[in-house]
Amino acid sequence: MSRLLSMGIYAGLDCLSKAGIALPDGIITGTGKGSMTDTEKFVKELSLYQEEALNPTPFILSTYNAVNGALALNTTATGYNQTFVHRGSSLEWSLYDAQLKLQDADTHHLLVGSFDELTPEYYFIKNKIGYWKNNFDPGRSLYEQADTPGTIGGEGTAFFLLGKQKAESRLSLLQVSTAYEPDQPLSFVAEALAQRGLGWNDIDLLVLGCNGDRTDQPAYDAVMTESTGIPILCFKHLSGEYETSGSFGLWLLYQWSRGVRPPDSVWRGLQGPQQMPEKILYYNHYRGI
Repeated sequence: MSRLLSMGIYAGLDCLSKAGIALPDGIITGTGKGSMTDTEKFVKELSLYQEEALNPTPFILSTYNAVNGALALNTTATGYNQTFVHRGSSLEWSLYDAQLKLQDADTHHLLVGSFDELTPEYYFIKNKIGYWKNNFDPGRSLYEQADTPGTIGGEGTAFFLLGKQKAESRLSLLQVSTAYEPDQPLSFVAEALAQRGLGWNDIDLLVLGCNGDRTDQPAYDAVMTESTGIPILCFKHLSGEYETSGSFGLWLLYQWSRGVRPPDSVWRGLQGPQQMPEKILYYNHYRGI
């Protein structure tokens, strides 16, 4: 198995083990790229062997639903199984789909996760179009360098068990809202809050996916204009930027619900509270899309 497939299977099975659920009612994942290692290997062999005598294994493992399939085989899960490949909104659509699926009477627990990896070839290609910081100073905070283009690359996988019973949950996901290239990010966020009957004064914590990129920062700055007096948590200096990096921020919040407070380096401006806040607004975007 490739490194990404190993990571995905382990994270998914570990999540089920910690939750005490052997057989989920469904498996839903999101990924921006899938297994880049196996994809690159298959394409290289296409050229090397001139499309003859190809090993089909890298092609099979490079498909986006390889992690879902492996988890289903390991858990003997034959229920709902879906993979979303929507670039930077793949995780959000997975969570949104899970919320819809949990409305079924026969659905009680869903394994929901995301996975993306960074390979040397992918890093090299994206560097050519300005994805990464060429002059990143490790001695300074990533957010102190938001006046320059590019960010730092990352990868990761995370899985969560979603259920419909609030009593079983450490966190409650009230609403997922997505938008494609919103003209006014602040208006979009305000509308999402209004749909829950909330205003800015009701928010106890703001989580932002700031990545230190000069191109992406204005959207986060717009949201921060309404956050006076609200603690702000940022995490991409720890995880790096990738299509489903939002799962790392969600994992930090889940860890906090278990009593593991995020490190002091995540706070921007005001120092965060010792106890986990009640109402959390989480805003993230990928490449402004």
